[in-house]
Amino acid sequence: MHIDMQEQIYGLIQPFAPEKILLGTTDIPSWKKDIDQEKDAVRDTPPSESIPFLTAKGKKRREIVSSLFLEIRAASTSPVETRAKAAHRLRLVIDSYKGLQRENLIEETGHVSGLLNDLDKPTATADLATLGLTEVVQMLHTVHNEYLTLRGSRVKDLASDTLPSGASLRVKNDATADQIFRHIEAAYLSTTTDDDRKAIGELIDRINAVLGMIKTTYRQRIAQKKASSKKKKGGKDKEPKQPEPPKNPKKRKEEPDIRLPEDEKPKTPDTPGGDTPKKPEGGGETPEPPKKPESGGSPEIHLPEE
Repeated sequence: MHIDMQEQIYGLIQPFAPEKILLGTTDIPSWKKDIDQEKDAVRDTPPSESIPFLTAKGKKRREIVSSLFLEIRAASTSPVETRAKAAHRLRLVIDSYKGLQRENLIEETGHVSGLLNDLDKPTATADLATLGLTEVVQMLHTVHNEYLTLRGSRVKDLASDTLPSGASLRVKNDATADQIFRHIEAAYLSTTTDDDRKAIGELIDRINAVLGMIKTTYRQRIAQKKASSKKKKGGKDKEPKQPEPPKNPKKRKEEPDIRLPEDEKPKTPDTPGGDTPKKPEGGGETPEPPKKPESGGSPEIHLPEE
């Protein structure tokens, strides 16, 4: 949601010539680069999230090893002499790796590599074919190689993980957007042409529309999550108390029930050029850092983390 907001605002501001809104030529491209980096941070899978995949692949590998060992040992008692002899030779190989399924993943991985190396030798290959276990060993090769690939990718990611966190990029991009808003406000107040004032005013209106839409959507999502959480816990909403009818104060007989507004219009402060300056919501001459309210809300361009 935060990225979508940033991209919408960027799309509104980017068509303007930088000098029209008091920006440098590199300000907008630099902002876009940071927005793209935030997208990469959100899309990138943290190295820690690869652990469940490694664990699942290791479990599958152990299951195949256990099945292979079981079938070889069962075949060693076969009444068919050729099967029994082939199984006996293979037992001499697998008995060296007895219990590898209960080792830690690092030791297990090394021993599985050694086991596959021994089973790939000509004599073992022929015996596996006799017992009909060639396909099982091939499955073990496949799963083991997939495990090694996953582990290698995780190590590589851990070593090269220099991308800033999504949270730090959100803070940086919010600060950039806030500074751009201040420049747009200043441009609106200082422009000397009606056409530029009109164009910048429309830009401010569009920015405020985007901020308002995102804020509404965010509040709706929070409300839905709270309702869903309460439903799962089996909680019931309390019926709201009916408000008491307002007391009818005594009024003078000469006063009407509804007071009409005064004819005199309120005075408005004088502004240069006769126009009232517009500015994006939440703006000010000196923006203060946003405070995180207890309810989870925040200024328009500072949505909290999901």
